[in-house]
Amino acid sequence: MKKFIVLLGVALLVFVVIYRQRVYVWDPLAAVTRDGVKQGGIRVMINFTNDTLIDDKSTDKRRIYLVQNWNKQPIYPLGELRCIQFMACMTAADQVAGDKVIPGAHGGRAPLEGVTMTNKRVRFVDERGALVDVELR
Repeated sequence: MKKFIVLLGVALLVFVVIYRQRVYVWDPLAAVTRDGVKQGGIRVMINFTNDTLIDDKSTDKRRIYLVQNWNKQPIYPLGELRCIQFMACMTAADQVAGDKVIPGAHGGRAPLEGVTMTNKRVRFVDERGALVDVELR
């Protein structure tokens, strides 16, 4: 039984190393604010290169945002997104295609162009014009 568990663990580790760009793991320490107000009901997942998958259930309509390092654009991912509840998700490709999030207008604030993305923070403007700030680990 021990050999089987060790073999299963090694197989899982090899799988994650090979698909490190596609596997997104839940970051329980991530914090999300929208226009400076802390949000609840939002789950943040990151992959090996800190690409960020944001599962937003804070409103009546669930939205999934994906911000990747290679294009630095928030998108609504298209295609298959397989998830294990509360733990991880896997995309169909390393560079996921999707519909671009069109930033909404927000009166009185200077517009934020594109995405600000570091290894600790991701900032972008959502479709309602709110500044979404994700602080990782």
